[in-house]
Amino acid sequence: MSFHKVIDKHNHEVNAVIGGLAPSLYEMPERLIAAMLCNILGGPASNSLLNAELRERRGWVYGIECSYTQYADSGVVAITFGCDKPNLDNCLKAIDKILSGLRDKPLTDARLKAYRKQLLGQLAISSEAGEAQCLSLGKSMLAWGEVMTSAKTRSIIEAITAEQLQAMAIRLFSPDNLSSLIYL
Repeated sequence: MSFHKVIDKHNHEVNAVIGGLAPSLYEMPERLIAAMLCNILGGPASNSLLNAELRERRGWVYGIECSYTQYADSGVVAITFGCDKPNLDNCLKAIDKILSGLRDKPLTDARLKAYRKQLLGQLAISSEAGEAQCLSLGKSMLAWGEVMTSAKTRSIIEAITAEQLQAMAIRLFSPDNLSSLIYL
C-alpha cells in the first residue's frame, strides 16, 4: 500500500517526506521504542543520525527531521527534509544507508546508553515548559485515565534494548512499508 510520488511544483528547493505507519497511542512499550528511534534518527539534537550526516557533514539539506505522531488506532512516522535539486539523489541514498544500518545491525551498548541519556535529558528539559507539560498531562488523562509518572517513563526507556530498536527499525523503515512524496 506504499506509494512514491514526485510532483514538479517548479520550486527552487526540493521538499520531501518519507514515511509510513507506526505504533498507535495505545501500543506500549512499542510507542516509546518508536519515539526513541525517531529521536535517534532526527530528533532535535544536531547529533541525530540524519542531521549529522546530511546537514552537518555533507551540507546537502537545509534541515531534516524525523517525527512520530500517535493516534488512537495508528501512528505515522515521517522523515522530512528540504534540499537543492542537485542534492536530492544523494540525500535519498544517504537516508537509505542510515535506515539500512539501523535495520541490519543493533546499536552498540555504548551508543544505546548515550541515546537513552540524551532522550531522558530532553524529556527532563521539556518537562520544564509549563504549557507543553499541561498539554501532555491532559492528553495522558484523556487517553489512559491517568498520568504516567516520570519514573515509569524513565524505567521503560531504560529497559529498551538494541534488539527492540532494530526490530522497530525493520517495522517502520522497511522499503515495502515506506511511502514518499517529493515536491520539486
